[in-house]
Amino acid sequence: MEKQLQGANKRPEQQAVGSPRANVHPDYTTAAEAMSILKVRPQTLYAYVSRGLLHSIAQTGRKGRLYLRDDLRRLEARSLARNGHGPVAASAMNFGEPIISTSVTEITAEGPRYRGRMAVDLARAQAPFEAVAQLLWTGVWNDNAGLWPRVEPWPELNQLIGAARTGSGNSCLLDLFAMVTLHLGCRRQVGQDDGDPMQMIDAARQIIQTLAGCYGLLAPDGSYMPVAGNRSIAQGILDALSIDSTGENWEGINSLLVLLADHELSPATFAARVAASTGCTLHSSVASAFSASSGALIAGMYDGIDQFLDSASTASAMLRRAAALHRQGMAVPGFDHPLYPHGDPRAKYLLELARRRTRQTRQMAEIYRYVEEMAARHGLLPRHELGVVTMTRAIGMPRQTAAALSAFARVAGWVAHIEEQRMFGTVLRPRARFAGGAP
Repeated sequence: MEKQLQGANKRPEQQAVGSPRANVHPDYTTAAEAMSILKVRPQTLYAYVSRGLLHSIAQTGRKGRLYLRDDLRRLEARSLARNGHGPVAASAMNFGEPIISTSVTEITAEGPRYRGRMAVDLARAQAPFEAVAQLLWTGVWNDNAGLWPRVEPWPELNQLIGAARTGSGNSCLLDLFAMVTLHLGCRRQVGQDDGDPMQMIDAARQIIQTLAGCYGLLAPDGSYMPVAGNRSIAQGILDALSIDSTGENWEGINSLLVLLADHELSPATFAARVAASTGCTLHSSVASAFSASSGALIAGMYDGIDQFLDSASTASAMLRRAAALHRQGMAVPGFDHPLYPHGDPRAKYLLELARRRTRQTRQMAEIYRYVEEMAARHGLLPRHELGVVTMTRAIGMPRQTAAALSAFARVAGWVAHIEEQRMFGTVLRPRARFAGGAP
């Protein structure tokens, strides 16, 4: 295979501005254009790359490297932020400087830390998702946290689920989650989840348990399957999908839920906090987050990874397809997280857990080899979406499950952020910098 992407820490080559190669790549740009955008010298561009602030790739058959446009936009906004409050806000809105204080989750190089406890450590210790959710909501760790009281589904739920069977795709299932959450809110008394933390926790448990049964929509018979009273949330999801609740399957799903329970101010979390800041109910705020999660740039990322993995049956074929994408200046789905320049620890653990499973198919072995080769040859490291897709495939779950599980897990974090935002007592209302012309 052609030599390309030979690591990120290479010195940027000079290339004339206006070169025919400039402005032709949707995801990447040339060194000359990158320096023009940032108004920096080659030495500074090289420093950005070496510090992990800017990702670069080599071009097949060419000396000049290409630089990720999203990284350039973030660096440009950060540079402009020194000039006034408007640019500061613009910088902060795209993986920039923090704009909201929180005591829920901290992003570290080792992954998210929930209330002082590392998410990866909790997953390795096989901490139940229920206990992790309780930690996020209360700040207290309970080693003896048990199963939640069973929630009885209301009679109209199956009718609501049935109406959604005609749809398909990640956005349809996430829209269903939002709709079911709103219906749950309508059944509770107005303001019942406000003010009293225990009422809020009770409502959050009801949302999570009810949505877990909605995974039955993806099962062969397509029916709602309530979580049984003696089953955990992870077991309830497996039951709904008609998948054996073996120890390996439980650990895979539970670890996924724990690792993705929160990630500080993701777009959906921000949407939940904005809604909560205006006085919305818990259910309306969570529904807002589900709607944000269904977007093509979030849920659609899982579809892109699935489509890429389905497009080739061997690691070699996947690598050739990755090379073709790079020749077009396009990013390979599932790699490089802006907050983890040295690799997403959540993806690393999910892939490690998937590879430890007793039974392995040839297809899964090819995916593992592909991920390894992308790191070894090109320095591209997987992000959590690729880890989630790989884990759901290893368990044998339907294709749509990956995005839905990620958003479902995040309900635990959303509830914690909603509670925290209410304590602030202020409306989140950022200003816009008008860029239009005069009338």
